[in-house]
Amino acid sequence: MIYDVNSADEGLYYCNVSNKYGINRATNRLQVFKPTYFVRIPTPKRLILEAGETAEVFCEAVADPRLPIKYQWTINGKILTESQYYEILPDRLRFRSVRGRHSGIIDCAAITDVDVKLASMQLIVKDVPAHPVVEAAHCSERKATIKWVAASDHGDSIKKYIVEMFTDFKKNEWEVINEEVNVNKENFEVDITLTPWVNYTFRVVAVNSHGRSDMKIDGQPKEDWLTCQTRPSFPYTNPSGVKGEGTEPDNLVISWKPLDRYYWNAPNMQYLVRYKLDEPIHGWTEFLVEDSLANFTIIRDQPTFRKYLIQVQSVNSVGPSIVEPEIHYGWSGEDVPDESPRDFRIDTQINITTINFTWNPVDSNTVNGHFVGYEIEYWKSENTIRKYSIKIPANSTYRIINSFHAVTNYSAHIRTRNKRLRSAPSHPVSFAMPEGPPGKVHNLRVYSVGSTAILLQWDAPLQPNGRIRGYFISFQNDKNETEETYVIHRQKYYLHEKSEPDTGYKVTVWAETRAGEGPTTLRPVRTWPARIPDAPIFRVKNITLDSFVVEWLPNNHSVWKMPGAAFFVNYTAESSNTWHQSEIIYLPNTEILLRNLKEDQKYFIQGIAKDGSRQSESVFLPIKTLNRDYANRLKEDSLRSAAWFIAVLGVLGIGLFTICLTFCCGNKNRQEKFAVRRKEIEIGHQQDNEEEKQFLEYQYGFKN
Repeated sequence: MIYDVNSADEGLYYCNVSNKYGINRATNRLQVFKPTYFVRIPTPKRLILEAGETAEVFCEAVADPRLPIKYQWTINGKILTESQYYEILPDRLRFRSVRGRHSGIIDCAAITDVDVKLASMQLIVKDVPAHPVVEAAHCSERKATIKWVAASDHGDSIKKYIVEMFTDFKKNEWEVINEEVNVNKENFEVDITLTPWVNYTFRVVAVNSHGRSDMKIDGQPKEDWLTCQTRPSFPYTNPSGVKGEGTEPDNLVISWKPLDRYYWNAPNMQYLVRYKLDEPIHGWTEFLVEDSLANFTIIRDQPTFRKYLIQVQSVNSVGPSIVEPEIHYGWSGEDVPDESPRDFRIDTQINITTINFTWNPVDSNTVNGHFVGYEIEYWKSENTIRKYSIKIPANSTYRIINSFHAVTNYSAHIRTRNKRLRSAPSHPVSFAMPEGPPGKVHNLRVYSVGSTAILLQWDAPLQPNGRIRGYFISFQNDKNETEETYVIHRQKYYLHEKSEPDTGYKVTVWAETRAGEGPTTLRPVRTWPARIPDAPIFRVKNITLDSFVVEWLPNNHSVWKMPGAAFFVNYTAESSNTWHQSEIIYLPNTEILLRNLKEDQKYFIQGIAKDGSRQSESVFLPIKTLNRDYANRLKEDSLRSAAWFIAVLGVLGIGLFTICLTFCCGNKNRQEKFAVRRKEIEIGHQQDNEEEKQFLEYQYGFKN
C-alpha cells in the first residue's frame, strides 16, 4: 500500500515469490498522472433567460499532457446532443431559442482515462407553464371530479388554473367552467356539475404572466384531455321567452326560444304547447310540436283580441320535463279599432306655428287591441299626398303641435291606434295659420367699395312667415349718427353712396310683413380713405356681328378691394377719332351691352371706375366684331353638335325601352307559374301527403 502517491513513486515494482520448489517474480509499472482541473467553468451559476433567447456557457479543463480529454454536457442527468436548441462546441455550449421545458441543471464533465471532473450550473427559462398533470376523471350522472398536480411554472409564478370543457354539440369550442386562484398547494380537485346525454371533454390550463400552458409551441408535450359521457334523462328545464300574440284578427301565434341541445338531456326534443281562453268555461287545448328547432306555432280560427293562458313544456324521448311549465299570458290578433275620437277640434291657436288640439277619449273596449294611443295627421291644403303624423299616448286628450308654417292652409284628423292597426280617420278640421313677423334676413354681405360707398346684398329670410313687404336698412357711424332707409321686397341689395371716408359703420338689415318687423342682422364695415378707386378690371363676352357685352369684375374673382361704386366704358373704332361713352352702371350691376357696332370692325375699349367725383381708367383693350362668314360657320358647328347629342339620346332611349320590355315579359311569366302553383294548393293537390297531415295536426292541435 502506497500512501500519498506522487511523481517520485513512479517506476517499476517487483514482487518476488519463492518456496521449496523455486523462485518466481512479478513486475508492474506505476505511472503517476497530474490531476485534471478546470480553467473555465459554466457561469453564472444561475442563468435566467426569456423564452426564445440565445446564450452560451464555457467549459474548459487542463489534464496531464499524456492523457486525452473529452467533454460531455448533460441536463438533469440526460446527455445532450446537437439539436435545434443546443450547439456543442469544443469549449462551450450554445443555447438557441430555448423554451421553458429546457430549464434544469446543466453539467459539464471533463473526462480522461484516469479521472472525471464535473462543473454544474442552473438554467431557468421563463416561459408559459408546463401542462398540469391530470388524473383520470371520476364521472357520475350529475358530477365529474377533476384532479391534477401542480405544473412546473418555468421560472414565472403560476397565477391560476383554469378548468375548461367542450361537448359534442360544440366541438372544440372550449368553455371556462372553473378558475382556481389558490395555487399555493401541490394537489388540486374540482367538482363539475353535468347534464344528461352529453359527451364531455375536459382540460386543465395553467396561467402565468407569459401566457397559458396550452399555447402551441414546437416540441411541447401534448396536454391531457379527460372525457365523460352521461346517460339520457328527462328534460330539466322548459323553453324561455314564451309569448302569445296574434298577427291576424283570427289567430294566436305562440312563440318561444328553443332549448339549446346541451339541455335536451335525450334525443328527439319536442315541445308540448297548451293554451286556453282566460275565461271560466273554457278548458285547455294542447298539441305537440315535433320540430326540435321550431320557435313558434300558429293557432287559427280564434276570436279577436281575447286573453289566453299559455304553457310550453319540453318533451324528449325519455318523457316530459320534470319542471312544471310557467303559465304565460297572451292575446289573439288585433283588428281595426271600431271608432275614432269624437269632437276633434282646435282648442287654442297659440301663435303663428302652434295649435292646441283636443278631443274626447274613446272607449278602450272599441279599440280591438292593445290601446297604445292616438295619431294626429295633418297636411297642407295644396298638397294632400304628403302627410305628417304625430303619435300620442292613450291617456292624453290634447296635443300641442308647433310645426306649422305661417300663412298656410292646413287640414287635420285623428285616429285611434292599437299595436298593429289604426281606426278610420275622424272628420277633418281645416284651418289657416296667420301671418307673422319674419325671421332674420339670410346671408347678408356688406362690402366697402369706395371711400363713400357701401354695397349690401342679402337673401330673403328662410322663415318669411308671410309675404315680405320690404326691408329696413340702417347705417350707424362711429359718432352714433344713424341713417335709415327702406326698399321694397323685390330688391335684395342696396348701394349707399353718402358715407364718410375712412369711417366705421354698423349696417343693420331686417325684413317686414304685415304682422310686423323681424329681428335684425348686423354687419360691421369700414369705408376706404379718400382716394381714387382701383383701375377697373373687365372682360368682353357674347361678341356678335354688331354688339358685345362688357362685364365689370369689381371683386376680381372674390377678392374685394376698392373698385368704386360705378362703371362705364369709352370706346372708338380703329379707323375713327370719335370716342363714345356707354351708360353708367352702379353696383351690383356689372354688365354693359354695346349695340349698333359695325361688322368685322376693330374697336378700342377703356373702362372707367367711379367713386363719387373720383375716377380711374384702365388700359385700352382691342376687340373685333365678327364677320358674317365666321358667324355662319359657328352656327353650322352648333347645329352639328346638337344633332350628335340628339342621336346619342335616341339610342340610349331605345336601349332602356328594350331592357324594360324584357324585364316586364319575364316577370309576367314568373307570375303565371306562381299562379298555377297557388291554384294547385287551393284545390288540395297535396292533401294525401302524410307530412302535410302531420303539419296540420301540430298547427291546429287536438282537444284534451
